[in-house]
Amino acid sequence: MNSNIKAMKKFILVLIGTALLLQCQAVNFRNAVEDLPKASAQKGSLIISATPDLFDLTTRWASEYSGINPLVKINVENVQNADALNGSNTGNSLSFISYDYQNSDNEGSQWKMIIGRDAIVPVINSNNPFLSEIMRQGVSAEEFAQIFKNSENHNWSNLLENSKGAPINFYLIDNTSITKAIAGFMNINAESINGNKVAGGKEMIAAIQNDPYAIGFCKLTDITGQSGLSLASGISMLPIDKNGNGKMDYIEKIYDNVTNLSRGIWIGKFPTALCRNLYVTAAAKPTGDNEIAFLKYVLTNGQQQLDFTGFNSLTNTERLSKIDRLPVIFLKAQTSNSANLLQLMITIIAGIICIIAIVAMVLRYKKQNNPISAKTGLEFTNSITEKSLTMLNGLYFDKSHTWAFMETDGSVKVGIDDFLQHVTGKITSIKMKRPGDKVKKGDSILTLIQKGKRLNISAPVSGIIKAENAILFTDPSLLNSAPYAQGWIYLIEPTNWLRETQFLLMAEKYGEWLKNEFSRLRDFLAHAMMKTEPAYAYVVLQDGGEVADNVLENLGPEVWEDFQTEFIDKTAETKNI
Repeated sequence: MNSNIKAMKKFILVLIGTALLLQCQAVNFRNAVEDLPKASAQKGSLIISATPDLFDLTTRWASEYSGINPLVKINVENVQNADALNGSNTGNSLSFISYDYQNSDNEGSQWKMIIGRDAIVPVINSNNPFLSEIMRQGVSAEEFAQIFKNSENHNWSNLLENSKGAPINFYLIDNTSITKAIAGFMNINAESINGNKVAGGKEMIAAIQNDPYAIGFCKLTDITGQSGLSLASGISMLPIDKNGNGKMDYIEKIYDNVTNLSRGIWIGKFPTALCRNLYVTAAAKPTGDNEIAFLKYVLTNGQQQLDFTGFNSLTNTERLSKIDRLPVIFLKAQTSNSANLLQLMITIIAGIICIIAIVAMVLRYKKQNNPISAKTGLEFTNSITEKSLTMLNGLYFDKSHTWAFMETDGSVKVGIDDFLQHVTGKITSIKMKRPGDKVKKGDSILTLIQKGKRLNISAPVSGIIKAENAILFTDPSLLNSAPYAQGWIYLIEPTNWLRETQFLLMAEKYGEWLKNEFSRLRDFLAHAMMKTEPAYAYVVLQDGGEVADNVLENLGPEVWEDFQTEFIDKTAETKNI
């Protein structure tokens, strides 16, 4: 006991010394900044050029940024051609240009950075008589190539089995760069593409709206307009069968709305040949504080405007890498009050650290000298196993990682199991069905969302939804903290309860089945690591191969997509066997 007390005293003295050192550093920092020239709040002006197709986006950026920094005045110029654009690139002025306005003659002498992307999308008339078959089958790059490199093949019977023959009227915007992108996607020469030429995006949309047998390729912004959130009236996106297997697989279904398409582009489901970069350029690498601060805004909060205006934002990794390549802005203190405030904050933080450490030492001391605690032998780890999960007796568990429990009035309460919430990590939002909806066992009943990443979960039983747990809309974290209590999802009036319970598992059998699920999870993660993605490296702990808790939480959407198709969906395929 004496040795423990001595160790605790020594630890507290070290922390106090650390706190004093932090205060000394704060004093030194204050003295240093007070010797620097005083700087006022960020202010100044920026002259920014933008090509016509990026003018609305750039204006939105300027307006939002000026709202955050009212002393910074930004003037956005709409530049009509590449020569004038490059001529305006003097000093540290910035120009935002699309792929169509690049000037290859000056490309080597300019500083350039990618800030977003634009997509070229195949579109058809929403009243196309073959629409349902098109959406089910899709069209591969090879099929496109066979049709459009020869005008004699412009017939729907060459694409679809049940089209009964009808001409395809192919429309093509008279734009060399768009034609080259389409040719790259089809892997054919641009000169061999045959179609009806139209002047621009508006003409393309009008032609498609008036022709139920038409196909066209145009920029995503042409069919979404300034809102960027919905398609133009009478227009549908033509789904691309990316893997060429003659059907639209689950992983390829991103063409029903703009949001899903943008997300699909983000995680690589859309052909890269049809994605083109948006750039910011300057005569030389920006060095001014205002230019750098504005660019960092564009790469962070400003990315939301890209999605809103029909363009596509960069991935988080891309944003961070580009921010790291920008010069660091040294923010000077306005007055000595800033340094005093910093010193006060450091003192408070140091005090809090000391208090937390003292409390931790006391709790540790009590635990070491508590015979009950010593007998339990509990040890908190960052891993999960079947033994660490909660499995309540009396619940029926389904292989969709859901549970069901019949209440006294005959209604069935359902939710997700402890395994699933430990794997996903904190759920940030959900999508649910509504009371009155009919559900069938195995149908998708819930979408778990974690910072935009999604998993679709199947129903454990069939029936009619009587009630939803509305509190989950405001506090979805209950799915993590209380999956078997406050985190329930629906009350269902069952329609086939007696038969379906034969396929459900009670606690003991469920525990045995979970062992196999952990084995499958390790196999999934091991297979994922073979993809040489650095993000996978930490998902399995080194000691004993245990799975890290919240293993999917910090992994990207492409991992969640794989987990859906390779783990969740494959379980659903065999759960009734």
